[in-house]
Amino acid sequence: MNILQIGLGGFGKNHLRAWAQMGKIRNLRVVDLSEDRLGEARHLFGIASDRVGREYRPFFKDADVVDIVTPSDSHAALCEEALRLGKDVFVEKPMTMTGREAERLAAEVARSRRILQVGYYYRFHPIAQYIREQIRRGELGAIRCLSGRFMGFKRARTDVGVTHTDGIHFIDLFNALIGESPREVYAVIRDHFGRGMEDFSIVLLQYPSGIVAQVESGYIQPGNWVDRVVPNAMTTKDITVVGDRKTIRADFEIDKVEQFEVRHQLQNGIWAPVHGLCTSPRLRSVTPVELVALELEAFLKSVENRTTPDPDVVESGTKLAKVMEAVYRSAKSGQAVAIESPDAQTAGVASLVEAAPVGR
Repeated sequence: MNILQIGLGGFGKNHLRAWAQMGKIRNLRVVDLSEDRLGEARHLFGIASDRVGREYRPFFKDADVVDIVTPSDSHAALCEEALRLGKDVFVEKPMTMTGREAERLAAEVARSRRILQVGYYYRFHPIAQYIREQIRRGELGAIRCLSGRFMGFKRARTDVGVTHTDGIHFIDLFNALIGESPREVYAVIRDHFGRGMEDFSIVLLQYPSGIVAQVESGYIQPGNWVDRVVPNAMTTKDITVVGDRKTIRADFEIDKVEQFEVRHQLQNGIWAPVHGLCTSPRLRSVTPVELVALELEAFLKSVENRTTPDPDVVESGTKLAKVMEAVYRSAKSGQAVAIESPDAQTAGVASLVEAAPVGR
């Protein structure tokens, strides 16, 4: 199976390392605009000179699958082109920048009968798998709320704002954990750097079942740990899932999980906590490259078996694109926005960010 990877930027290097870890270097062609990065691919991974280049189209003919790790605003066009040429595609998050683009891609997947998988790798993390199983088994009871913080001092990406860069990971993860898509979004974003895209974001999600979730992301808040992905960065990547029987608090950066057996009981007219055990299950520690390898292996399995991947492009990618649009509509209007409400009009993300309060 011949693989074409397009993009060798910060996270693209992790994809290259993952392909190497999976023993796929001999099957790999790599494209990037930077000659320096292509030189690293040749020298560090032994990729032959005729298998690297700055133009991706000459490599399409021999490629069976395409791995897209490029700036976010290029994802839709590259995916659509690859699908039309009969290629199976893995694309890093976000799948697209708008719901309209996502719907067009979903239609192309249905027409071409090709596989399209989106890279939300926290779904593959042992912590997420553990929490999902605890929820499935009813160990937490009824889920009441979730919260997540994906933030820390680090370089600001130049293609999209921090909600699309970081916050989207936990928005997607929460959707996957509880098996729902939000019905309403309220968001506050700020562009302190004056770049036309946000560097701070708080998103409140309301789900059809009544569950509420909050996701905070940003480049201006201090993080707790040295980031394992971004150089020279401090980061916080933690979530809390609250049930009416138990609560889980998890820190993805140090692979730590705490499970609190605490529930509230009405005692003499007062809702008081009833404490049980606090446990810290020991889960397998994984590196970012190992996580990428896990999702790429799942993608290749879907390609081999011709089965719909998880996350599915129609059910997850399209709905998430519409949630992200609602984030920016809410930030612009200062009000909660219903997902796919009759009066909601699709707009470019850039124009929505520019119109949102900046609060410098």
